[in-house]
Amino acid sequence: MSSYPLQLPEELMQEVRRLAEVNQVPVEQWLIAAIAQKVSAERSLSHLWLAAQAADYDRFDQILARVPDVNPMPGDEL
Repeated sequence: MSSYPLQLPEELMQEVRRLAEVNQVPVEQWLIAAIAQKVSAERSLSHLWLAAQAADYDRFDQILARVPDVNPMPGDEL
């Protein structure tokens, strides 16, 4: 485990303390979970971006063109 000195604006720190208390966890644990969640979201976004770059949009259009143009089944409407 490593450490990093972190200075937060007082208003943000107050909110972090409040949320940690609501969730009944120490502030440090809440911050670790929040950072881990952000890192996970960034990784997911990166994976989606890479998949989008590799997508074959011409093939996608070909596949969609095969979908019949019919009204949705009852109960399936938007």
